[in-house]
Amino acid sequence: MATPRRFRPTDAFVDESVRGQRYLMGCVLIEARHLTAVRQATASLVGEGKRLHFHQELDSMRRAALEVFAAMPVRVTVVVCTRGHGVSEFQARALCLRQIVRLLQERGVPRLTIESRHDDWDDQRTIVRVRLPEPPLVFDHRLGLREPLLWLADGVTWAFGAGGRWSGLVEPLLNEVLELRP
Repeated sequence: MATPRRFRPTDAFVDESVRGQRYLMGCVLIEARHLTAVRQATASLVGEGKRLHFHQELDSMRRAALEVFAAMPVRVTVVVCTRGHGVSEFQARALCLRQIVRLLQERGVPRLTIESRHDDWDDQRTIVRVRLPEPPLVFDHRLGLREPLLWLADGVTWAFGAGGRWSGLVEPLLNEVLELRP
């Protein structure tokens, strides 16, 4: 009997979802050997020049996409920051991003892609502050329209935050859920 191959992610794709006082950041981990196939499968869910954004989709499209995602060779970590009195969305985002950077470096994942919010300076400052010199971690921001793998992070994070039947659809992909309480 063959030993299962160890999961060794090379890339991480991150997007967020906000649900009331909960700020959620999903981090999709994928191995280099699967990048092209998963990117193509995700892009094929919508027409050329369009993107999948779960906040705006019909339930039928959400369900169909999540069923496709559930079969993909990826793992997802969701970091949830429950915002208490005086904790801004900006602070919650920084806390979640710090945790993800630490996790990626602990696991030796060398590349991080974050969905651009058109003003990415705060993310850049947060990463530079927390990132250790070793192991190396490079990062960039991309527009969701140009990177279908960010749609996975968007969809899984949205579904987890929605709870109920939606979170059940992404449960097979969840590696871990980390709760932060600032």
